Amino acid sequence: MALTTTHPGHSPSLAAELLALVSHPTETYPHLLARGRTFEVLFFSAVSGVYVAYVAAERFRLGDRFGFAPTAAGALAIGVGLGLLALSLVASVLAWSSNRAGGTATLDEVSGVFGYATWPFLPLLAIVVPLELAFYGAEVFSATRPTPPAWLPVFVTVLEASAILLWLYLILRGEAVSAHLSNVAAARTLALTAVRVAAILVLFVIIMFVSFMI
Repeated sequence: MALTTTHPGHSPSLAAELLALVSHPTETYPHLLARGRTFEVLFFSAVSGVYVAYVAAERFRLGDRFGFAPTAAGALAIGVGLGLLALSLVASVLAWSSNRAGGTATLDEVSGVFGYATWPFLPLLAIVVPLELAFYGAEVFSATRPTPPAWLPVFVTVLEASAILLWLYLILRGEAVSAHLSNVAAARTLALTAVRVAAILVLFVIIMFVSFMI
């Protein structure tokens, strides 16, 4: 049964396809990947990086050292870089891992899967950041920021957990679809990819540390 009925020259909007991706990933992923919209993949990946950088700036109270405006600008710039780096690294390792597992996904397909799977971070960013700025103002990155109402941290945690779980689900289903793997094989491939990416990052940190020591 087809997910949507399309007419010649007409295709669903990106927003409609992203929503359909949640309930019908098997049918929707091929449509999204066939769009060939590199900007969309890069954009969603960058957004996820910006949110991670924003949360890191909060956790490390960087506003106390650098001030609100520089910290916000840094979170934006560094976040974009982190998101694009994650896209490149994870997609490359995931494509290699899926092919080792007998899959058939290309790097472009896996990159598309990773990019579109990160779309839940866009509404997360659009909801959490304005909400926290409304309560904390310029102290959002400071250790001395005002005490929030009891419901706010719970609400934010629930939103973050939901976005992360949805992201993992979409990557799993996208990997299964693009590489023509079973869900079990796709899950195993994702786990191995996580281990390999972690190993690469650890090696990178060690190399950088040794380089500075020499």
